[in-house]
Amino acid sequence: MEQSASRNSSADPLPGRPREGGGAPLSGRAVLLPRLSERDRIASALERAGARVLRAAVTRTVPGDAAALEATGRRIAAGEAAWLVLTSARTVEALAPYLQVPVPSALQVAVVGPATARTWTELTGTAPNLVARGSAAALLEEPALTGPPPAPNAARRVLLPASALADPALADGLRQAGWEVEQVAAYTTVTADAHNLLPGLASTWATDGVDAVVLTAPSTTRAVLELLGPPPGATRLVAIGATTAAAARELGLPVAAIAPSPTPEGILQATIDVVTSNPAISTTPPLRSTS
Repeated sequence: MEQSASRNSSADPLPGRPREGGGAPLSGRAVLLPRLSERDRIASALERAGARVLRAAVTRTVPGDAAALEATGRRIAAGEAAWLVLTSARTVEALAPYLQVPVPSALQVAVVGPATARTWTELTGTAPNLVARGSAAALLEEPALTGPPPAPNAARRVLLPASALADPALADGLRQAGWEVEQVAAYTTVTADAHNLLPGLASTWATDGVDAVVLTAPSTTRAVLELLGPPPGATRLVAIGATTAAAARELGLPVAAIAPSPTPEGILQATIDVVTSNPAISTTPPLRSTS
């Protein structure tokens, strides 16, 4: 069964005014955030800086194989793994129906990013043992995972539920470090239907009405290209991390900046930098309604 993302939103109708006054660094700027999430901290940070945030769900999530996820849940409950590695909040959400809470205290949990850590803590009431900053590749820099190999009599299994589209580099690196990695496709993402886009967004995009777009994942990047086409010359692309930036460049898209950290603060700073340093968008007119 597919989980469809059918709602798109902005703070006001498409042609409205920015929330902040003229002194805010992103006042008068339109920033596309191609995802819908309740209490979206990235959207909030951009809006506080004066941006007009256009939020659009460009992908939808398709759950992974239930039997495989159930097996992962049983392994966790039985204490059959040394580590559970979670690379995104979406992975935690996909695993949640199969997880018995509380989880065994002996299980060590490694996550990527503060958003994943928050989602895990909200679900289980416990904090992860390890929180890596950046992309999944950052986990391969953690001594707890890639230091001396596990002792012969120690638990060696690492459970790695992730997107079916995940880069295999993390699983490969953990195996090279001596772990027995059990990777499960917790979900996959596909491009959403075009009719679910925010009304008028395609025309606004095509006519230089979007100053910047925040690319939050490789799948989101592909979906933006498929649904809206290549960005006009004045639109700046901000990638949430190196993996997303690499995916954008492979698609022939020019990345103006990579956020220094995959946090609301890091993304905000990168967006301010590219928008305020780009003379081509210094006088972007108000958005026009085409609906």
